[in-house]
Amino acid sequence: MMTATQFADRLLDLMPKLMKEIHVYERNFFTRGNITFPQLWALDFLREHPACTMHQFAHAMHSQQSTATGLVDRMARLKLVRRERSRKDRRVVLVSLSANGRAVVRQINGQRRKMTVRMFSRMTPRDRTRYLDILERLVQQFSPAPGGAKGRRE
Repeated sequence: MMTATQFADRLLDLMPKLMKEIHVYERNFFTRGNITFPQLWALDFLREHPACTMHQFAHAMHSQQSTATGLVDRMARLKLVRRERSRKDRRVVLVSLSANGRAVVRQINGQRRKMTVRMFSRMTPRDRTRYLDILERLVQQFSPAPGGAKGRRE
């Protein structure tokens, strides 16, 4: 039986190799180094939340308002997002994906999907299901529990 430490050592050895292989097949805005991981996470969030306030955005990014503003500034310079004042309350700034940002997200997600199909098509349906079950349990562990506390860590 493998200990958690042995598992971590094997995983830490395998992940960079897997990421390198993924990088070989994906050529997009992210893998070329045009955007950072936080920007990629931000684009994914904005895809799911089309017009959010800067406050909501900062909360979702787990960052201070000033840090989130800097992130949005950099993405705005890349023409990935747009900012506008709320019509209801001019003090509120809304951030959303620009047409260019939506195109970048579509491209990245399309390549992610192709790569995922390629990686997992050689596995059995049972193995794919087991893999998803484990990932879903991991996500649940780190997701906020009712009442706002983080999930239980074992």
